[in-house]
Amino acid sequence: MVTTFRRVLCPVDFSAHSERALRHALATARRHESALTVLHVEDVILGAARAELHLGAQGEDESVEELRDFVNGAGGEGQNVKVLMTAGDAVRGILEQATHESSDLIVMGTRGRSGLARVILGSVTEGVVRQSACPVMTIPPAWDPPAANELEPFDPILCASDFSPACRKALDLAISMGQEADARLILLHALQLPQFDAGLPPTAVPTQTHIDFSEFRIDALARLERGLPGDAEFRCRPEAVVVDGHPADAILQVAHHENAKLIVMGVQARGAFDRLLFGSTTRWVMQRAICPVLSVRADQAAEAWAAWQPSFHETVGAATASFSE
Repeated sequence: MVTTFRRVLCPVDFSAHSERALRHALATARRHESALTVLHVEDVILGAARAELHLGAQGEDESVEELRDFVNGAGGEGQNVKVLMTAGDAVRGILEQATHESSDLIVMGTRGRSGLARVILGSVTEGVVRQSACPVMTIPPAWDPPAANELEPFDPILCASDFSPACRKALDLAISMGQEADARLILLHALQLPQFDAGLPPTAVPTQTHIDFSEFRIDALARLERGLPGDAEFRCRPEAVVVDGHPADAILQVAHHENAKLIVMGVQARGAFDRLLFGSTTRWVMQRAICPVLSVRADQAAEAWAAWQPSFHETVGAATASFSE
């Protein structure tokens, strides 16, 4: 089944970065004939700062009109777009609106305005990606929207996998999106091999043990291929790829080399320390990619990646790093 986003939510902060995301949301809504809601949540901290600087507060009608002008300036004039203004915690406001509207997709920029706003609004995007029940598409600063504001086909699509349930869910969505344009789908796993310090005592690694790292690559490739649904090759053009290196660097390098039009990643929910863990791979890719990044979060009931046959890989120990961090 081809993916159709029927209800799209686009939070904005009136910055150039959010205007870029809005242009993409408008094009997505036109392509899928979606209901589009553009939301601005005035953060309580920024609101207090505005008052402290005696900038004054706008009336509700004036604020809505400013938001409408922002939408029109991004190419939305004449398009059926719902605009909303609220105040409060930005992450909570966005997530509550997405739940209220049963949004299929949230589209956001990855950077806000300068100074304090950049710190606050940068964390807003990360908070939404980490907690959203629906997929979140982040538009990086390096991405240039099409001149005609029309959504280009996502071909090729790069889907990164660390074999987590979240990545299984992300793969399903990537295949559905690839079906729309019979896209090439690159299913990528980065193998971060163990690094042995030459200064360690010889007993740290038994001399009689010979580690053949080709086994790791063979196992990872087999597991990638086993995770592809049986009908994947009839819906898009999938290929499994295993590379060595740090996950974030590998994703960005392959995306650049293959001229990927979309990166799809799984974000695993990990409990209380999720806020601390989030960022190493996901944040790095979201901020430095040159194409949109679609993040998909999985809950505890999500289907696991296809099982594999135990091998030498497991007897030595896992050598891979998680994309979900």
